[in-house]
Amino acid sequence: MLSGAVQMLAIVLAVLYPLAAVMRGGRRWETVSLLILLWLVAGLGVCDYLLLEYPADFLVLSQVSLYCMALVCPVCILFSNAYRREFSFPELPATQMLLMGMSLVPLVMTLVFPARDFYYSPDFHTDKTLFLEPVAFFFYLQVILFMAVSLFNLEATIANAPHGVKWKIKFSIVGVGTILASYALYYSQSMIFRAIDTGFITTRSLGLTVGVLLMAYSEFTRGNDERITISKSLTYRSFVVLFCGLFLVLVGLVGEGLKIFGSQFNAYAFATVAFLGVLGLVVISLSESMRRKFRLAIQRHFYGEKYDYRIEWKRFTDRVTNSRSRDELYKNILTVYCETFGIVGGCIFLQGRHSTDFAPICFHEMDESRMTIPARSPLVRLLKDRLHILDLRREEVDLGEEAQAFLAERYGRFIVPIRTARSLVGIIVLGAPINVVENYDEEDMELMEAVAMQAAAVLMNMRLGDELAEARDMEAFGKVAAFVLHDLKNQVYPLSLLEENAREYINDPEFQQDMLDSLSNIVGRMNTLIAQLTNIPTKGSLSLKVVDLMEVAKKAAEALPSAKIEFTGAPVLVELDVAEFKKVAVNLYLNAMEAGDNAPFKVFVGDENGPVMRVSDSGAGIDEEILEGGLFVPFKTTKKKGMGIGLYQSKQILEAHGGSIVATSPEGGGAIFTVTLPAPAEAG
Repeated sequence: MLSGAVQMLAIVLAVLYPLAAVMRGGRRWETVSLLILLWLVAGLGVCDYLLLEYPADFLVLSQVSLYCMALVCPVCILFSNAYRREFSFPELPATQMLLMGMSLVPLVMTLVFPARDFYYSPDFHTDKTLFLEPVAFFFYLQVILFMAVSLFNLEATIANAPHGVKWKIKFSIVGVGTILASYALYYSQSMIFRAIDTGFITTRSLGLTVGVLLMAYSEFTRGNDERITISKSLTYRSFVVLFCGLFLVLVGLVGEGLKIFGSQFNAYAFATVAFLGVLGLVVISLSESMRRKFRLAIQRHFYGEKYDYRIEWKRFTDRVTNSRSRDELYKNILTVYCETFGIVGGCIFLQGRHSTDFAPICFHEMDESRMTIPARSPLVRLLKDRLHILDLRREEVDLGEEAQAFLAERYGRFIVPIRTARSLVGIIVLGAPINVVENYDEEDMELMEAVAMQAAAVLMNMRLGDELAEARDMEAFGKVAAFVLHDLKNQVYPLSLLEENAREYINDPEFQQDMLDSLSNIVGRMNTLIAQLTNIPTKGSLSLKVVDLMEVAKKAAEALPSAKIEFTGAPVLVELDVAEFKKVAVNLYLNAMEAGDNAPFKVFVGDENGPVMRVSDSGAGIDEEILEGGLFVPFKTTKKKGMGIGLYQSKQILEAHGGSIVATSPEGGGAIFTVTLPAPAEAG
């Protein structure tokens, strides 16, 4: 009666929980594979329940059970690769793809061989035992191996989980492992006795129930948003191997117990208690507190020092150099402190660049707050006068009412100053230790200070980089402002003349016409300036069509009637935004005219492994230093009245077309600007 109740509870949980997971997490590989896996397991449970109720149909029910078990193998491999991970099939390692393909072998076996080739039972009504044929032995051997692979994958997931994430996923990983291990236990006894004893179904159902409850507890209380990236260089740790070893020892004890005590030895009870005991060891071993106690005991008693400084230094360096953003850098600094010193969480306060107060910029596994620490606060004054770490458990100091409340609410233990030789630049607050009775000594304090010094160097370099970038921006802004101001002055002067003359000649029709022409000219120049400053096209904004490059070059020259241009070469097709390319051509023509004082210049158009336009003038040429320093950089110019915008804009337009522009200056004088463009697609 109790056995049936446990089986039904396990089946109901296996059906309902994945439905809730899909509704909460959406249809991802993780949730879909979880749904299929647990429903297949539930199907196995239903078949086994019916097998005990209707033993006469054991071959039919066994066939369905074999199908379910065979499908569990590939689903297990898929699920263990997707569960709580960043998962996509293109990024799946080749070894896992191979294993997924091999996991289909049990399914092929069930399609080739009927159930009677797997089992025989002389009197299933009485002893409830299915004896295994050789086919079944190899079938279940593969099942156990693929479950072991899945356990290895799950161990890799939790081993790669960063600090602060591991505790969130611990019970869900243990829950899945419990389900797989319970089935491995159920089928492994068939490897020893060449028979499946259905008396172990209750133990298996209990494992399924506990596993699903652990997964549900983890998801509904700790969330399921965390995703873990698996390191490709991961070396699997030995815990799964240790678990398998303990399991085999226990199986051996069961066998010896049967030999010594015979029927008086309750193998079912022993296996159940042993399985739950090993499960308890797994949960304890995943405890951060227990792991830290064990590591420190090993380090102190066998190595004499609490830390391996080479490893700690490499860990910090790797964390910092692999940071891809400011937020990730701040979080990695806190993660190093938390993982190295066994701290639950922490936060960083940094002094603002334009403020003397210290503002919070990153919280890691600690309740967030917007509290700022004033530069004149007791805490800041204290840290400015001392170089060492402040341990709040050992020292009682006045930190100010607000800071005291902040630390008390978050169980703050250590305050680490981030300082340079001249000033205090930041403050790290570390929360409660994972192991509340751990004793932090001088060795801990020295390592904390060393990490803080390196963090200060990294943060100061980042701040100096910000200041340099800001200085460059201000320099560029100053240049823009100067050029714009110069051009505005040039436009204000004729406007002031117009205003002065209008007072006397406003009623003169001829003056009115001249005034309108002058205003139109001024507006045109201002619009040109605005367009140069703002209208830099992108590839997506171009209106492309196939045209003759020679024709476009000649039409662009019509905007400069006074230009003396000699066109050479031959027509060539090109895909252009004609309006945008005309801006490039006109700018190059104007530069050639100004460089040669309106002297004639040449424009060549042709095909040189692609469409080319070359503008050659007879001016003084371009200084080599300017060519190397970046002629196409904004606000760099060789002209006295130039803004340095035209060539920069031309380069941007050509790059949007997929082309380029190069400037050369021959020894004999003059300058040559060569524009290259891609051939149109239909032209090959």
